[in-house]
Amino acid sequence: MARAPQPRRGPAAPGNALRALLLCNLPPGAQRVVVSAVLALLVLINVVLIFLLAFR
Repeated sequence: MARAPQPRRGPAAPGNALRALLLCNLPPGAQRVVVSAVLALLVLINVVLIFLLAFR
């Protein structure tokens, strides 16, 4: 017997897209590249924000 679809409560969490990407069947090397790219992007954003706050 099929279950009724559950109503969504609020907006989706931001990590859901990344979790869905990492749960798909990527080879381990590709997963490492994706995680490294995301972490590098976050570090770059943090560095830019720190410089903007320091020199305003």
